[in-house]
Amino acid sequence: MNASTANRWLHSFRPVAHPRRILLCFPYAGAGAALFRDWHRDAGPEDELLAVRLPGREHRFGEPCLTTVAEAVPPVLEALTERLGGRLDRPLILFGHSLGAALAYATARALIGRGHPPRLLAVSGRRAPQVTLRRTATQDLSEAEFRDKLHALGGTPPEVLASAELMELMVPLLRADFGMSDRFFEPAPAPLPIPLVAFAGTGDAEVPVEAVAEWERLAGAGFALHRLPGDHFFLNAQRRTILDALLSAA
Repeated sequence: MNASTANRWLHSFRPVAHPRRILLCFPYAGAGAALFRDWHRDAGPEDELLAVRLPGREHRFGEPCLTTVAEAVPPVLEALTERLGGRLDRPLILFGHSLGAALAYATARALIGRGHPPRLLAVSGRRAPQVTLRRTATQDLSEAEFRDKLHALGGTPPEVLASAELMELMVPLLRADFGMSDRFFEPAPAPLPIPLVAFAGTGDAEVPVEAVAEWERLAGAGFALHRLPGDHFFLNAQRRTILDALLSAA
């Protein structure tokens, strides 16, 4: 993978020449790197934030969407290796929300397997890997039911929901991402040898607090659960609180 390919997967909104820590962020379903555009404003000047951009969105719109979490891990690791000049031993924090939490977790597993464990894994708005899906799978929803679900979740901009043209473009991407998220399941995952921090929205009807709390079973080196006000997309209003918590933990 050359640098131009690596840049397709990772974006830094404020590059840091010699970062003290690197925060690798994974977006929720349908979102891209732009979700984390302003997060660096609440990070320290010596901390660099890298946002993952998956195929099928932003300037990768023409590329096929992924269908499994496992597909994302090798290219993300290659892009990260390229970005860090081959030094995966840098202090690394992984953060993801919803689908992004599954991606961050799988990436953390892969880094541990390579002998370069991240300093911290932070997951948000996501059931633990061993918790079964407690709603109807996206693949079983009709087109109308899926659009109703998007309305109920509240994460899709109203102007997108109101536009037939935009929805025609976005629904295949969203269905692919939701399907990828729904299918991710590990019945008996081994504990991770790194600290784990989890964030849950107290008003999240999609992923209740107790499902997020189950991440503690994977925490082999310390666990903290933060209950924050808000629905499934609480991270947008709780950015500073989340960053303060995970940076202080690392």
